[in-house]
Amino acid sequence: MSESQNLPNLAIGYSLARSLKVLGAGLLLTLLCAAVAFNWLHGKEISSLQIVICSAGVALFGFATCQAIWRLVSAREPVVFITRVGIRDTRIADDTIAWRSVRDILVWQLRTQRIVVLKVDPLVAEQFAGGMLKHIVTLMNKALGADGVIVNAGGLTMDAETLCETCKQYWSASRLATSRRVAPEPVS
Repeated sequence: MSESQNLPNLAIGYSLARSLKVLGAGLLLTLLCAAVAFNWLHGKEISSLQIVICSAGVALFGFATCQAIWRLVSAREPVVFITRVGIRDTRIADDTIAWRSVRDILVWQLRTQRIVVLKVDPLVAEQFAGGMLKHIVTLMNKALGADGVIVNAGGLTMDAETLCETCKQYWSASRLATSRRVAPEPVS
C-alpha cells in the first residue's frame, strides 16, 4: 500500500468560534457607525463628512455582518475538500484541482492575512478565472504577488500554515504515487 493510499479524505468547514468573533465585531462596528451617522448620541459637533463616512461604515459593516450571519447559518457543510486526487474549494468553483496540475504551493501574506496560493498550469488557472469580477480580482491579486489559485483559510477550522502543509503532504504523496506508476518496468 502506497503512502497516498494512507491519506484520508479531508473536509474542512468554517470555525464556529471564528465566525462568532467576526459577527460580534461586525455588529459592534455597525452599531458604532450607526450611532454617529444617525446622531443617536445627540452630539452637536458632528460634521457632515463624519456623517457620510459613518453612513458608508454602516453599509460596509452591515454587509459584513450579514455575510457573517449567512456563514453561521450555512456553516454546517464543509467548503474545502482535500483528497488524494486533488483539492476542491466550493467557494471558488465546484471543480477539483488535480494535484498533477499543481506546480507549487505556498503561503502568501498581505499584512496580517495569510492565504494559500496554488501555482497551477495556465489552462487550469483559466478555468478558475470565471467571470469578469473574478478575472478582475485575479488580476489584482497577481499585481499584489499572489499569482495562482487562492484558497483563503480565513474563518476555517484550519489556519493557512496548517492548510498549506496538509496540501503539500497530499501533493507530494500524489507526485510520488504518479512517479511510481510511470516508472518503466525492468527488462529481464
